Amino acid sequence: MLTSPTDIRSIVFDLDGTLYASAGLANEIEAVAESLVAESRGVPVVEGRRLLRRSRRRLGEELGEEPTLTRTCLELGIEVAEFHCALQGRLRPERYLGPDPILYALLDSLRDDYHLYLYTNNSLPMAQKILALLGVEGLFERLYTIEFAWVPKPDPTVLQRVLEDIGGLPESFLFVGDRLPVDLRLPADLGIPTMQVRDAEDLLQIHKLLGLIP
Repeated sequence: MLTSPTDIRSIVFDLDGTLYASAGLANEIEAVAESLVAESRGVPVVEGRRLLRRSRRRLGEELGEEPTLTRTCLELGIEVAEFHCALQGRLRPERYLGPDPILYALLDSLRDDYHLYLYTNNSLPMAQKILALLGVEGLFERLYTIEFAWVPKPDPTVLQRVLEDIGGLPESFLFVGDRLPVDLRLPADLGIPTMQVRDAEDLLQIHKLLGLIP
């Protein structure tokens, strides 16, 4: 809930699972990670899949929540840049994504009153490609991608850098994302309003949340 929606000036969106949802693309990302793990260990892909799942389970037990895929790959000795280089070379989001006129209309209507930003664990080339496929490229004032600090969300230091770069008091932000531990918990701990998106219907409620419609 927002105590004072009129204070908000900047809306920071997550990308995957927030502005779009695609099980096919998610599976392809997972497959790239499995192949990368297998190649790094010199084992078959089926063994890479097993290693990735085991590491994710162990890391999840340590953290008390499911880790991101990037964090899990790091645990297996695969550097962030290496992982994203593999995604850029092998991922084909055009197989799953296309123009979303409803999303465009929603974001475009918000630009009259708010500054829009993207904060994602994706690389800049991949984020730009996905936004272009969705037809919403150019609607964001800045994209904060993995290259900003080479540290994946959630990370308090990187989050603070993003906030300082945009500028404004905590109450002037709204963070929108689908994963509470990854996208929203750290902003909420700082007193920043947040909105969790579980499906496209939730995203369509943003105007009501902001008090733009009754």
